[in-house]
Amino acid sequence: MFNLTQAIRHAQLDIQLCSPSELTRLNCQAIGLQVDSLETIGHIDLAFDGCDSVDYHFNALKSGGGIHLYEKIAAQMSDEYVLLLPAERIQKELSNKVPLCIEIAPPVVKQVIKTGESMDLKMEICQGTKVAALARSPQGNLLVDAFSSTWNDIDKIVSNKMAW
Repeated sequence: MFNLTQAIRHAQLDIQLCSPSELTRLNCQAIGLQVDSLETIGHIDLAFDGCDSVDYHFNALKSGGGIHLYEKIAAQMSDEYVLLLPAERIQKELSNKVPLCIEIAPPVVKQVIKTGESMDLKMEICQGTKVAALARSPQGNLLVDAFSSTWNDIDKIVSNKMAW
């Protein structure tokens, strides 16, 4: 069985690991890896992330989670950004079964929902699964899922500066 911790130590690699995910950092620390937060570093050579749907034009949908702002920061800090996902999630078109999850500051939730609905998106505020509360990011922002019958206009949706 492959042991990443032993491999890194054996190879004496001079690498710095970081993750935008608090849970990933805790899990790595539990197996003996030192993983820093984004706030402690200034640059990332290579970043990895997952996603739920990718089309042939490399548009990607991420749903669930709740650290979208931190993931965007990691992507912008990176020289190379690699998406890891099963091959079946790569399709000609983005899956309409996967929502676009948007992290939104509470004061503008109504405005963003209204804008999304004006773009024919079905907007749903995400609910927490462990407690009777709305799902929130580590910064206290709300998570809203945007659903579309087709993501053919994803460029138009993403470029709408008024909405996001």
